[in-house]
Amino acid sequence: MQRHPLLAPLFAGLILRLIAAQFSTGYMMHDDHFLVVEAASSWIDGEDYNNWLPWNQSGTPVAKPANFTYVGSQFLVFSALEWMGIDNPKAQMLWIRLLHGLFGCLTIVLGYLLSRALSPRQPKTAVHVAWMLAAGGLWPLLGVHQLVEMVSIPPLMLAFWMLAKQRELGWKEILFAGIGIGIATGLRYQCGIIGLALAPVLILEGKWRELLGIGTTALVTFFVAQSPDLFVWGEPFVQLRGYIEYNQTHAGNYPKGPWYQYLLTLLGLLIPPASIMLLWGAFHRGRSASVVWWRVLVPVAAFLLFHSAFINKQERFILPIVPALVALGAVGWQTWKDQSQWWSRRPRLHTSLWGVFWGINLLVLPFTLTYEAKKSRVCAMSFLHDNNAQHFAMIQVDSGAMPPQFYSGTWGTYHTDNRRDGKGEDPLKVAAQWCAHPPEFLLFQGHQHLGEAVQAYKTAMPDIRYVTTIQAGRIDRWLSQLNPINSSERIMIYAVEDALPCP
Repeated sequence: MQRHPLLAPLFAGLILRLIAAQFSTGYMMHDDHFLVVEAASSWIDGEDYNNWLPWNQSGTPVAKPANFTYVGSQFLVFSALEWMGIDNPKAQMLWIRLLHGLFGCLTIVLGYLLSRALSPRQPKTAVHVAWMLAAGGLWPLLGVHQLVEMVSIPPLMLAFWMLAKQRELGWKEILFAGIGIGIATGLRYQCGIIGLALAPVLILEGKWRELLGIGTTALVTFFVAQSPDLFVWGEPFVQLRGYIEYNQTHAGNYPKGPWYQYLLTLLGLLIPPASIMLLWGAFHRGRSASVVWWRVLVPVAAFLLFHSAFINKQERFILPIVPALVALGAVGWQTWKDQSQWWSRRPRLHTSLWGVFWGINLLVLPFTLTYEAKKSRVCAMSFLHDNNAQHFAMIQVDSGAMPPQFYSGTWGTYHTDNRRDGKGEDPLKVAAQWCAHPPEFLLFQGHQHLGEAVQAYKTAMPDIRYVTTIQAGRIDRWLSQLNPINSSERIMIYAVEDALPCP
């Protein structure tokens, strides 16, 4: 333990991610499934779920607001799984989560190395940072899901470590810092802010050669990461232009919030009281900060400021810089605490504050490691897969959530009947439109008014047969109570058989 202090947190982080990969099924947000899994897996089957590919669009093809780098990597993973004979959707997603968890363990290692580089005299603080990234808060849970913001963290942390290793940057530090920034930006365009914000820091240091080297390497790496555009569109950066144009037009259509929203997010994500200590430690040092400190702090602060000013605010957007912020905060807080006479007289209070943090964390971990996200939607599609259903109908009563069709194992046509807000036509009239692709099952999705919709269909088609009800997960129900925007629903499944009004 003394000779290899990183071993214990790394092993613990690995075990926790293996547990989360096994038990934290489903998907947490729209983007980590429908913009990654559905698209990549549909390409394996010769489909194009989101119609991103130009040859599947009618008329003049238009670049959708997508980044092919990450979803393309998942396409390769799905291809490898299919080649190995792993074609069950649940089994495929288990492997996907395991691979993400293993990759995410790099964040633990790089967080430790970055902390050691920021303050070589604080080896215990570096170990503490490794423990926070290994077992703190939501990190094991987030680390196994398909969030591009999480996948971009290891290359960013590699870049930060290279920048903080030593005052004078050698060719290896320049090369790997540029590669890290380039890969992260290739995965998520907004990470380019890190590279832009680093430029004035290096200029003020007078390091023009280092700036040119890092910038050139980052641009070349970014170009390679965006090379799928050459194969899909025949020219570079088409998807980047489409992404920028879309956000310029539609950014206001997404969740908004006050400028301080991400500060509240960080206070919650990093778990108080430690979150307050870490934020203070990261930003208070001022003139006493070293040169290498500014190389990390300025890009992190610029990334945070950009997203705080941008109209579209979603909590996951700031995840890429949080591990670096943890390293900065832990080192900065320990430095300030060691220099404070007030804290020197109150060592028990300091220990107690960290004890509260780890106590809360231990209470949270069992729930996050076993969080079956969007359980009812995923289990309903898995039911269809197990019953070899090719077509189904979603009767949306209190929720309009999209079905995660990947888990059904088929990309066949599915039908919808929107009966939300008291809407809804005669079920016979609606069902008559489904006869070209008759559904084998009806999935009633909702909660409060679910019984009314079921009764309307049973009255119109008395031969439909009840099969099962899939309840929403406990945490999904709790999140919905906290904020109704997080919809949760139970799904009642009825077999159609010969009940449809079809010839």
